[in-house]
Amino acid sequence: MFSHLTHCKTIGSFLLASMIFFCNNAVADPVLNKILSTHSITLAWVGSAKPISWELNGKPTGMAVDICQGVVDSIKKRYNTNINIQWVEVASAARFEYISHHKADILCAIAGNTAQRNKFVTFSKPWFFTRTNFLAKKSQHINSFEMLSGRTVGAISGGTSALLLSAMNQNINYSISVKLMRSLDEGFDLLEQGHISAFVTDDIIIHSKLSEMTDRDDYQMSTEGFGDVIPYGMVVAKDAGEIESIINDELKYLFISQKFDELYNKWFMSPISPSGENMRQPMSKELIKEKNSYLPTPKTLVGN
Repeated sequence: MFSHLTHCKTIGSFLLASMIFFCNNAVADPVLNKILSTHSITLAWVGSAKPISWELNGKPTGMAVDICQGVVDSIKKRYNTNINIQWVEVASAARFEYISHHKADILCAIAGNTAQRNKFVTFSKPWFFTRTNFLAKKSQHINSFEMLSGRTVGAISGGTSALLLSAMNQNINYSISVKLMRSLDEGFDLLEQGHISAFVTDDIIIHSKLSEMTDRDDYQMSTEGFGDVIPYGMVVAKDAGEIESIINDELKYLFISQKFDELYNKWFMSPISPSGENMRQPMSKELIKEKNSYLPTPKTLVGN
């Protein structure tokens, strides 16, 4: 009898503690609620996108990965709970679908913020800026985007580059044959094998690929890029407003504390292990402007 009462008392205490936890941590965001109730968060990443996200020793690494881990730490501290991270690698072409269909909670990868994508997912404040560019073999003699007309060009399915190429065909009467692919690796492989004349993607991805190529002198890219400047943001579902707010708070903290500079220098201005290549990519004027927008405005001294 005593044992039975003790057992019931233990169960009752557990249920009471659980109720107190969920009452204290009840939030309107269903994604955050799921994270807190399961003590688990699923983070999506895209491979072969150095230094944003790629695989090292069987684990994801890169600047976007570092930022997302900081976001998880913020959630842990804010709600005084433990959270396990489940990483899931996704193809570039499927990255936004994983978020909109709630297969992952945050996308920690290359993710250009566009009006079309905002219809299905939500972007955080910007943490990087890039432009569209192309990589081609010098033997193809492609010196500008205009010279892509009449050629077969690769682009990621559903990506900003594919949309830009389509717009060029429609609005400028180019005749670019666009070959869609699901991953960055596929695009660079087809370029190397000569199945496409050029691969069009984000400027930073091309710089990264060139930095690790032994035959980089055989390739060239546009010196100016094309199209509008594209801001990168972390991506969450449309109903994940509180997660979005936590991400933006983390970015604000990074910018104000100057820790963002440390992260940026680590991934863009220093040798990256284990191969040791250095991107040597200073902050763009757009990123500097974004960073400075978080800093307090100096007070004007008024004389007596």
